Amino acid sequence: MVGIMIILVMVAGVRVGSVADSPPVETLPVPETESVPPEPAARPLMAAADEPRGDGEPTAAEKTRYVASIKEFVRLRDEGQKLKTEVDQLNAEMLNVKNEAAGAQAEYLGLTGEIAAAEAAIERAGREKSAAEQARLKWESELRRLESETERLQGEADRLARTRPKAKVLENMPTPLTKKVEGSEGVFALRGGKISHVPIGYFAERVRGYFRTLHDFGKGTFEDQMGPYDGYLFRFRGSLHKVRAQDGRTMMNIVFDEGEFIPSAEIGETWDEALGEGSLFRQKLGLYLRPTSVITLSVYPDSFGLLRDVKKFLLENDYTIAIRPMPSGKNIVISPNGTESTTY
Repeated sequence: MVGIMIILVMVAGVRVGSVADSPPVETLPVPETESVPPEPAARPLMAAADEPRGDGEPTAAEKTRYVASIKEFVRLRDEGQKLKTEVDQLNAEMLNVKNEAAGAQAEYLGLTGEIAAAEAAIERAGREKSAAEQARLKWESELRRLESETERLQGEADRLARTRPKAKVLENMPTPLTKKVEGSEGVFALRGGKISHVPIGYFAERVRGYFRTLHDFGKGTFEDQMGPYDGYLFRFRGSLHKVRAQDGRTMMNIVFDEGEFIPSAEIGETWDEALGEGSLFRQKLGLYLRPTSVITLSVYPDSFGLLRDVKKFLLENDYTIAIRPMPSGKNIVISPNGTESTTY
């Protein structure tokens, strides 16, 4: 369309130039008379502005209107280009606004999800708090009941003590009936008037792990130590033996030979400390189940007086016990070739 208008403008310019080069309009001569003085030459007679020419060319008015229309077209075209530029800018701004709106929508959805999660967490915490409160009320009620029952039983015991005749209490200790220890065994050492737990099970598990990580088979024997734990260092030694498997392969068999428990200088609790709430003795004793466990007491010569109190406590609490007298100055040693403990 723009090309067509440019061609029209060029044609119009050619025609306007041909009009400028056309010959002037001829004037009519006026005859002279004797009585009339000569008058100025008459003005050339111009064709009417709107009168069409005989050769088919446009009139001056038509050319003027045509040039004016071309100028209007150019002006409108420029305005159209300007409007198009403005429309493009508005479209770009609209696209930016849409992108910002999409980002705001995504952020809004994210915040909505976080708010929903927070509300769910608050609701869940409320339910847990309510359940905990109900449990607390239940246990408080049970505690009050037990306290009331304890007071009743204490009153009954006081009443019986006042009415029961005094009698001499004979303490009876069970007669030893020995048998080998079977099942779990907990070992406590009575040394220097104190009692301490010997962590045999703890070190046994770690020695097994040590054997699994052993890769140096160049020597026939090895020695190492672990700890301290519960106041004891554990020094042990083992040996390597070649074993021929059924398929003919030669394998290395790791054998535990001996382990020695070396106590620290300040190890152990007095019997009064051991009976206290939260004592190490009570904590370690709680690791062994009464029906399936045996408590072995390794007694040194300086602690036979303590043995009576410990033995009485364990028997009153339904523990099966075993006793091992230990020579003074010797540490506790375990070995596959050692003797088994005996209970009574």
